[in-house]
Amino acid sequence: MSDISIPGVTQSKYKTDQLIEGLMKIERIPRERADTELTKYRDEQTAWREINQHSTTLRDTARKLFSYNNPFSEKLADSTNERAVTAIASREALDQSFRVAVTQTAQSDSFLSAEIPKETKIPAGKYVFSVGENSIDFSWKGGTFNSFVEAINRRGTSMLRATVIQITPNTRSLLLESLKTGAQERLGFSDAARTFAIDNGIIKKNDQAAIGVTPNNLSTSPKGNNIIDFSRTARSLDALVLEYTVSIKEGTQTASEHNNANGPDLGKPGSIQYGGITIENIPSETNLAESTEPANQTPVINNSVLALRSVRGVALPLPEINSTGESLTFRIPLAEYGDVNALLIQNKNTNRTVTVESVTIVDPRVAGEYVPVNPVSIAQDAQITYEGISITRPTNSIDDLVPGITLEIHEPTDKQETLTIKPDTETAKNEIIAFVAHYNRVLAEINILTQNKPELITELQYFSEDERTTAEKKLGMFLGDTTLNGIKSSLQRIITNMYPTTDQSKIVNLTNIGVSTKSTAGGGIESSRLRGYLEIDEKKLDAALSSSMPAIKALFGYDTDKDLVIDSGIGHAIDSQIGPYVQTGGIFSTRTSGLSTRITSTERRITQLDQKLEQKESDLRRKYGQMEGALRGLEQQSDAITNFNRQNSPK
Repeated sequence: MSDISIPGVTQSKYKTDQLIEGLMKIERIPRERADTELTKYRDEQTAWREINQHSTTLRDTARKLFSYNNPFSEKLADSTNERAVTAIASREALDQSFRVAVTQTAQSDSFLSAEIPKETKIPAGKYVFSVGENSIDFSWKGGTFNSFVEAINRRGTSMLRATVIQITPNTRSLLLESLKTGAQERLGFSDAARTFAIDNGIIKKNDQAAIGVTPNNLSTSPKGNNIIDFSRTARSLDALVLEYTVSIKEGTQTASEHNNANGPDLGKPGSIQYGGITIENIPSETNLAESTEPANQTPVINNSVLALRSVRGVALPLPEINSTGESLTFRIPLAEYGDVNALLIQNKNTNRTVTVESVTIVDPRVAGEYVPVNPVSIAQDAQITYEGISITRPTNSIDDLVPGITLEIHEPTDKQETLTIKPDTETAKNEIIAFVAHYNRVLAEINILTQNKPELITELQYFSEDERTTAEKKLGMFLGDTTLNGIKSSLQRIITNMYPTTDQSKIVNLTNIGVSTKSTAGGGIESSRLRGYLEIDEKKLDAALSSSMPAIKALFGYDTDKDLVIDSGIGHAIDSQIGPYVQTGGIFSTRTSGLSTRITSTERRITQLDQKLEQKESDLRRKYGQMEGALRGLEQQSDAITNFNRQNSPK
């Protein structure tokens, strides 16, 4: 049994396995060659895809520098008091500075109820809540407090919100908040909602007497003073509001100022007639020195004509009046002035008449005949002064005052704050840095693929270990490729070209803003500086961005023929140059598609070769197995003959 041998399973004493393996190794040479070609095609396809990816990124970055959304049109808004007022500037905003003072912010009604027992049930009825001119109403069948709050919130959406505040384990309060700011957006209650609000201490009847003013209309001549008395002191704790309309009329100076007489007027000396003869008296002599005509006085113009009188008798100035002819309406929160009892008109002007009309003192908390018991906030408009002009808006976001700018009001200010609109140099700088980085990346890829110099990789300090290993595999892969060398030459020409504009700007190339190859720098020659990579002088770039933003914008994209289409500039040139390579069906796409065809063909050929090799190996093993069987049979016959002869031989 020890002589049994199975080809391919047991070790053959004829070494047929080694013979078969030697023959198959020769047969596998075409297959191994095809596999090497397949790996090469795949590596080349990956390389073309990567160069396509880097080139596309460069094109997109360059396109962004001259498109409508270019970073050179971005604006920043700085405020001297960002806690109180900020601004959002659009691309259309002009570079400018202006002053804003915030008198009050826009608020919405927010009323807190008294403490409500935990087990309180809300009775059935028709509940109507209103915010300004809008209202929500629903029929309530009765139920728990929490269910009632949920019903309000389901219907309130963007108008009204109800919140339950747990005061103690057994009591809670209801906070009703209007979600719309502005003095016209008052929170109101009707039908069962009014009864609910009164019963739970949200509102009450307004039993506060109004403060009267006497008189409520008054004109004050030049250099005149007047007083409008209040019926009682307006306490600061009452948070009342003084409303009035004022106008200034230009007029003539007072008669006393126009008296140009040279002395006292003694009248005519008189005369007498007798017999047709008239005798005139001699004029009286006063023995006074002859008076001189007074010089013309300079007109006095004073816009600060109104003030409040405090209970201590101190005049507290009100906002100035900077307009003549038209009437201006003011709304002054008296809480900012302390306790006051009169409105003072102090007209120091020599040629203006000041008229104050419709003077009233109102309680902003009062909405109709009801007033909130525990107001968290009262609906009011935002009031600001813009360059001395009083502005009122219902919201804290004001986008219709300065073109392209949205003011955001946060809290009142003690003084005028300055807002400055300026170019966003940081964003522009970052985009230029990104452009330089992507340009250098494309150049590095081309250098690695078209040259067989290991130092090309070691010079790139920003490469990671994985990127360095990958680059080593690609080194010199497309040595002498005309397509890649052509791209490199075109990019370097675009970067070094000059792009003058019609306004004779001094910024005509990248060197003017601190971006260059440094290949001509003094000192010893560094081979890395001869590769064409761009470097940035940040100080020079910052200075250029701060002083010449429009010129830098034109450097990357400029409309030379004024047809509203960019046709010049570095960004436009790179976009035009790279576009045919990276577009769908472009040169890079054609290269990768051609390699895909080769890869498919090679994979098919490898499959066929594998099948042939498998069949060849099977045939060899079958034939060598038959040969071993025949040899074994011959050996057995030889052994049998030998044994027979041994047995029959004479001893």
